[in-house]
Amino acid sequence: MSGDDDTTAAEASLRRAVEQLCGDGSGDGGEAAQEAVQAFADGSGKTWTPEQETQIRAMVDQIRKLRDLNRPGGGWWRRRREWRARGRLANMMMAGGPELLNEAELRHWKNHALVELMLKFMDTAMKQHDTVETLARIEALNAVTYEDYQRAKKALAEKKAAVG
Repeated sequence: MSGDDDTTAAEASLRRAVEQLCGDGSGDGGEAAQEAVQAFADGSGKTWTPEQETQIRAMVDQIRKLRDLNRPGGGWWRRRREWRARGRLANMMMAGGPELLNEAELRHWKNHALVELMLKFMDTAMKQHDTVETLARIEALNAVTYEDYQRAKKALAEKKAAVG
């Protein structure tokens, strides 16, 4: 399956999820949203070998675990698990190289942003304006590259440093 086919499948899944969320309540919008997130995670602008794809997915999963363990509280046991997870992620980073790490970080961010966008509309039915806005945000999110992500992250950090 080519990169264009992946993108088309991801966009089709996202559109179906958004349409179900703005519908009259028939159908399972939550299931469609999960399918859309998975399709979005699988679609990438660059073609990777199956081995690289496996490494990227493992890094995304490890980043997710590490961020989950890195929340306040939890005691020494969670700190120990966090320390071990950091070690595993560091090993994956060294084995995979910077290009795979960048792709994993970008995918993690995109998944998180997409979930936040979908959760915004899970409680209520979407209006036509909400649907258009959501689809525009999804398309913009899908178009983000790692360089765009880093620029925005740097600008946000500079803005926070200037305020604080």
